[in-house]
Amino acid sequence: MAANGGVRTGAMAVAVLAANLLVLGTGGARASVPASPLPPPGPGSVLVPCSQATVRVQVTAPSHLDPSCTYSAGFDVTASNATLDCQGAAIVGSGGGSFGVGIEVRAPITDALHGVRIRNCRVSGFGNSMRVTRAGFRTLAAGVEYEHAFSDIVIEDSEVSGSRGVGIYVDGYVTGVTIQRVAVHGAGSSGVYLETGSKDNVVRDSEIVGNGFRENAAQGTVTTVGGLTVRYWGPGREGISVDSSRGNLILGNRIEGNSAGGIFLYKNCGEYHLSRADSWIERRYGANGNLIEGNTISGGLHGVWVGARMGENTWPMECSAPSYLEGPLERYVLDEATDNVVRGNAFSGSTYGVHVEDDRTTVEGNTFAGSDAGQWAVVIGTRVRTPVLDLPVRGTVLRANASTITGNATPYRWVHGEVDTTVEANVALGRVVGFCAVPELPHNPMVMMIRFAVEDPNGPATPTPDLSVPTLGPQPACAASAGGVGPTDPPGTVGGSAVPGGAVVPTFTG
Repeated sequence: MAANGGVRTGAMAVAVLAANLLVLGTGGARASVPASPLPPPGPGSVLVPCSQATVRVQVTAPSHLDPSCTYSAGFDVTASNATLDCQGAAIVGSGGGSFGVGIEVRAPITDALHGVRIRNCRVSGFGNSMRVTRAGFRTLAAGVEYEHAFSDIVIEDSEVSGSRGVGIYVDGYVTGVTIQRVAVHGAGSSGVYLETGSKDNVVRDSEIVGNGFRENAAQGTVTTVGGLTVRYWGPGREGISVDSSRGNLILGNRIEGNSAGGIFLYKNCGEYHLSRADSWIERRYGANGNLIEGNTISGGLHGVWVGARMGENTWPMECSAPSYLEGPLERYVLDEATDNVVRGNAFSGSTYGVHVEDDRTTVEGNTFAGSDAGQWAVVIGTRVRTPVLDLPVRGTVLRANASTITGNATPYRWVHGEVDTTVEANVALGRVVGFCAVPELPHNPMVMMIRFAVEDPNGPATPTPDLSVPTLGPQPACAASAGGVGPTDPPGTVGGSAVPGGAVVPTFTG
């Protein structure tokens, strides 16, 4: 039974690291632990004293921490209507072993958890800083995944940093989580991860900065493929991963300087279903119907990448999804990220602001800034699916966007062919412009891999190769010609559709 009004303990290793109060956020997104003094804990809240700082604590009722202590073993929140108000206290893991989870919100799949609050916490030094999970979710049969669903789970006014893996992990078939006014810094992997089957979650008014660099460290990563020892170097991870997760709202955040880019939407191919069967998850749903609105997104190769695995070679990932094209050291499976909306965001400094590789995406009312003519506002199209399956990207809406990318007069492009794109009132450098083709974008040899080398396991490590990622670079502006695509052409009708700027909207080009 729980002691101390809902608190019980279990042993865990100790480490102490001070954390300072941090007030963060610019450009409309403010992510912070509120400035001291914090509001007092609610009535009836139970103190977790410093004497319990070195043992893992289970929280089943309103509880708060002593801000003068550093808690080293973490917390499990396992009951509805429980609150963990850290009152600015630091929760710091040992950094050893598997690292564990700093704060885990958890209930079995037979329990509908609701009314949980995690607030005013500073978490660092764990595998995942925070995780919301349904114990046993991998056993859920199709059609009953949302029985006993989670709802009204709020993580707010906190800072998580320095995790080995993901900063905040929303696990499979978890619903109803709101992450608000949270700073996520320095996660080794993605800052926030929305796992397969999760849906109807919210990430808002938060700061997600400088995450995902562990996977592109100079020493690379060693793995075994087909009996060979392989060292590979990857691009790292993105700020927010939307992996087979639906109906989420990503609103008003500052997403900056993450290794691979800002927000990636994709359907994981069911990786490592044989060699890691105990952790394999069936991907039943796509990353569909998400709204990305009012965010400030800067840096990285891609600001928002819709269908981020569609044109990527997944050969090393041992996918459970069927392939539609295979060859020596290559294997392609269909991604799924449809009916997403990217609206009213401010992009800056990304090589490709929005890259669309699946159907019925709306890209509307965004601004794009950059100082390099080789940066692009929007690129629509997918490379392998289009010629092999005759399935170009369809139904994109490209409307009322504005670009001030220096030297790029026509930054809205398609590649590999597309169908039924709506192009309306897009502006670049002060002019209404059209939409035309661009050469194929460079791709890495395999998904999440920039370089790789077969290595002698008994010999010296392979030296770090050149890890620069090739990009498209500057291209000629769209030509102003008959039936053309030029920025100064008058509005025209192409293919039966009125298009500002006389933009060409091809049906299919292969």
